[in-house]
This record gives sequence, C-alpha cells and structure tokens, in this order.
Amino acid sequence: MAEDDKFDIAIIGGGPAGLSAALTGRIRNKKIAVFEHLDFSEKLQKAHLVDNYLGLPEVSGKGLMQHFSGHVLAHKPRIVKEKVMNVFPGENMFTLLTPKATYEAKAIIIATGVVSTLLFEGERDLLGRGVSYCATCDGRMFEGKDVAVISYTAEGENEIEFLGELCRSVYFLPQYKADFSRMRAPVKVLAAKPKAIVGDGQVEKLVTDQEELKVHGVFIMRQSDPVENLLPGLELDGEVIKVNRDLSTSIPGVFAAGDCTGKPWQIAKATGEGLVAVLSAITYIDKL
Repeated sequence: MAEDDKFDIAIIGGGPAGLSAALTGRIRNKKIAVFEHLDFSEKLQKAHLVDNYLGLPEVSGKGLMQHFSGHVLAHKPRIVKEKVMNVFPGENMFTLLTPKATYEAKAIIIATGVVSTLLFEGERDLLGRGVSYCATCDGRMFEGKDVAVISYTAEGENEIEFLGELCRSVYFLPQYKADFSRMRAPVKVLAAKPKAIVGDGQVEKLVTDQEELKVHGVFIMRQSDPVENLLPGLELDGEVIKVNRDLSTSIPGVFAAGDCTGKPWQIAKATGEGLVAVLSAITYIDKL
C-alpha cells in the first residue's frame, strides 16, 4: 500500500459534519482523508433557502455548501471520490475498502448522514422541484400553498407544525402509530400509504393507496441506517449510531457525527459534532 493511502483520520461523508471534522483536523496538522463519492451533501444543496445557520442568513443550500467546501478545500485534505464499502478494525489501524482501492487510517469518523433506503416513484426526479427532506429549509417556498408530509418518525411532527403556520393545507401521512388528535387545521391526518409522486418537472400530486392529493410540495421525513453493513459490531440506538458525549462509539477509534447520530437533523448540530468528533479522534491517535 502506498504511503499516500495511509491517514491519521479517515472521514466517511462530505456533508457539514464531515467537512467540519476535516477542517479542524487539517488545522491540527493531521493527515486527513474525506471519502465523499457524492457531491458534498446533495441533500443540503437542494435546499432552496437556509435561514437558521448562524451568521449566514438567507443563504441557499448550494451557497452554504460552497462556503463549507471552499473553506475546507483550502486546507488541502485528501478528497477520495470513492464509496467506502467496508471498514475492518486492526491493530491500532483500520482498513477501508472501496470498489477501487484499499486505504488505512488510525481513526475513523462516520459522517454519512441519514440515507434513504427506499425511494418512492418520482421522488428522485422531483427532488428540489417540490420534493424536500427539510421543512425548516424549504418550507417558506410553499407559503399559502398545499403540501403533503410523509413521516416515518415522530420528529416530523415539529416540521408539520411549522408548515401548518405557513401553508394553506397540510396533508400529514404518518407511517407510524401515535395519537394525532392534537393536530389542528390546516393539518389533515390521513391513514394512507404513499405510492408515487407525480409531476411534469414540478410536483403536482401525491398518489396514495386511497386517493390522489393535489399538492405543490411533498416533504419526506425518513430515518434509515446506512452503517450496519459498513462496520459490523457498531452499536446502534434504534436506527442511529450510539455515541458518547465525546462522540466515540462502541468501537475504540471510531467516532460519529451529524445526522447519523440522531436528531435534531440540523446543519449547526452537524458542524458542531464534526468538531467534537475530530478533536476526540486526535486525542485518541495521540495516545496510541
């Protein structure tokens, strides 16, 4: 293995958490690799407007990510445009396997975000064209309009309340059981299974197993776990990675940050956790 493929810290994921970790890691003069096979958080870049990130008001998701990536890339971490398939723990060293090559690192930071495992028909094509994963980011685009919210977690209820203040009507399709009696107009709770999102370049309707809902937007709140096959033995808390206060995991030398550690799924939380995770990782490798 070439020396260039050996690192102090390997960061899996190039969203806000991963980039935050990479920045501080490079400032602390560590050899950093960021495994980012996507385009620096497509989810964030699809956000029309972000207005709750301190110091950067009313910035587009794409603009915010350009700030993040530009700042980090100036410090020259190694960006590896390959998907990490497996991580294997060894003696004071981890081996990372991608479809193209093998790499080694003394510590790992998992910053993979919340990855959707099952997409609805039309969801991918209409992402950013009425389909959104963040009401806080995109909700104001639908002020006075009709939207549907498909939620697999109770965390989505906070987003629904926010949309209820903005939108003309909100169709709420919870895919879990709970008491929704406290929901007030304009939120309409529907016991239906979503099937497809339809539109010609823009969302026009949501098709369910009972009816077709004419809407301008569809918000999807999912929780899924992309790490079970990545690193077997990693302890989970439900569907997210279980972490300690220093963001260490059940496996020594492995840390996690951002959406993959659980709610709230917000940018500021992700960047803060990226900072904590890399400082903890540096402490770990300095003790080796």
